[in-house]
Amino acid sequence: MDQRIRRYWLIDGLPELLIGSIFLLTGLIQLIALVTPVGIAGWANLLLPCMMIPAMLWGRRFLHTLKMHITYPRTGYVSYRQPQLWQKALGGLVGIGTGIVLTTWVQTQIVATWLPVLTGMTLAAGIGYFGVYLGMRRFYVLAVFIAVSSMLMDWLPIDPFLATSLVITTVGVWILVSGSITLYRYLRYTQTESL
Repeated sequence: MDQRIRRYWLIDGLPELLIGSIFLLTGLIQLIALVTPVGIAGWANLLLPCMMIPAMLWGRRFLHTLKMHITYPRTGYVSYRQPQLWQKALGGLVGIGTGIVLTTWVQTQIVATWLPVLTGMTLAAGIGYFGVYLGMRRFYVLAVFIAVSSMLMDWLPIDPFLATSLVITTVGVWILVSGSITLYRYLRYTQTESL
């Protein structure tokens, strides 16, 4: 029963569309920063926090608004327990700490060489675990596509940081494809309740 309740948030593919968009834009911004002259690259790097901060602050609210117009009229509203302030703060601190540790760790040449595969496999493992946690097969398929894509990017004879940006962009594309298919099927097989 708990799995069904947790799965309901993902029934329409809207969260995947938002997350996929964030990954896609992140990868594209990194690609721009890597392939453009230094002056333009600096401006491209400023776009990343300008995109991430609003996504973190208002992403859930934006999803809720979309769901009010698309999902809830079709399959009803489920009220979820909201995380407490300390849980949000702890999540933010863990994210910042992980970012700092990984940034210093990636500075070594050996890790930089394996960065595309490490990035892709970490994301694939997380998405695969998410699939197990929720009992949703589409996340298994998504994890396989991401794992294979990251291995293919690693074999390309290009700079590891460029390959990693391509992996992140590809992850965004795969998540967008998954969310789009899910939304299409959801809209096709559900009806708006008439009043």
